[in-house]
Amino acid sequence: MTSADTITEDDIAKLTKVFYTWVRKDELLGPIFNAKIGTTDAEWTPHITRINDFWSNIFLRTGRYQGQPMTKHVGLAGLSPAHFTRWLALFDKAGKQTLSEIKYERFNQTAQRIAQSFQMGLAVHFSQNPENDDKDNPFIAFGIRRPSWQHKG
Repeated sequence: MTSADTITEDDIAKLTKVFYTWVRKDELLGPIFNAKIGTTDAEWTPHITRINDFWSNIFLRTGRYQGQPMTKHVGLAGLSPAHFTRWLALFDKAGKQTLSEIKYERFNQTAQRIAQSFQMGLAVHFSQNPENDDKDNPFIAFGIRRPSWQHKG
């Protein structure tokens, strides 16, 4: 890999700026994000900074991100695979618009793995709640079910 192929802080900032501009306006994702974060630029700035730290930690090993992203997503009611599909589509589009092809591919592959991991985590979380039934699990496609001894009778 050449230095021109190395993801930089500037690449991360450009991608997240475009991506979150679209997310905020998206009819599926916007309501979820805006309800959690807010609707003003001032409310969004800390979130985007935190997300930039997340990606910087992944690609540049900066250690700036110390959060628990799964716990943030577990607390969002109503998430489904459709939300992740839309998130990935917007992320893909933003990556194609802002990054070179090699950087785009690296970002896109990593984003897909993260989205799958989050969905698997949400499936596990859903299945561990005794109030939930497998038939209501939006992430059941991951094959994660509660043990049969816990199923509602």
